[in-house]
Amino acid sequence: MGTKTNLLQLVSLPRPTWVILDRFGHLPFDGTIKFLWEGYPEMIKQGFPTKLIQKAFTVREKAVCSPQLHEKGFPENNDIFLHASVPNVGTTSYSIFHDLIDSSTMGRIFRIETKMVNIDPETRRPSKLPTAFVEECTKFASSDPAMITDVQEEFVPPKNAFKSIIRTRYSDLDINLHVNYAQYYKFCADCASEASQSGYYRHYDDDICRLPVLKTDVSFIGESPPCSNLDVYSWQDTQNQQRIYFAIYLKSDRIFQADYLYGCEKSDEAIVSKL
Repeated sequence: MGTKTNLLQLVSLPRPTWVILDRFGHLPFDGTIKFLWEGYPEMIKQGFPTKLIQKAFTVREKAVCSPQLHEKGFPENNDIFLHASVPNVGTTSYSIFHDLIDSSTMGRIFRIETKMVNIDPETRRPSKLPTAFVEECTKFASSDPAMITDVQEEFVPPKNAFKSIIRTRYSDLDINLHVNYAQYYKFCADCASEASQSGYYRHYDDDICRLPVLKTDVSFIGESPPCSNLDVYSWQDTQNQQRIYFAIYLKSDRIFQADYLYGCEKSDEAIVSKL
């Protein structure tokens, strides 16, 4: 994760607030996604072309994360930059890299590739990308190849999969009035914490949120409205105990699936002040 980056299009992020930290004071994976959003207004000011897209849906994400980002106090006590670039532009879809950079070393501590599909607001069908958007993307072209190069295989929960039920709320919604994509990461984290503390996983017998997430590979297959019960399934890879799988269903439809790689060692616990 220590890859150097250039100084182009770097945005200084504010220190993360306590509200996005987890119960142990760490920056969780879903909190990292929300942390990235703090840099978007400045990215738009710099001319990043996503403002030229009327509506787009996230269909796939891959991420690599340094355990350093999960360490106690690290995000709050260090200046972090956001860097965005475009590794791939197709006919109706495009991908964006979002990198978090440690300002003290200029090394990358987080990278997520988000694949988006351009949607016609009226038909809600995939639509050809605007010419202006495609042209502007060349100014932000990434020198690194895309991480998303194939279609993720279907994840079907085994019969012995752990099951948790999540109730979606209006506060989970985005401007499209469907559950915000970052919330699905939170749903997985809650399911994993429940499964680990129930003794379901091998090796992970304490609250798994104490350990860093090192990699994720997820697919957004469908949507969820508010006030819906979602069945969240989780199971562990039979060979690699660090790999944890998730599948989220709305009734009989699988709307999300994920492949997580967890670390083996707990991060230091944060000291939380008491009122």
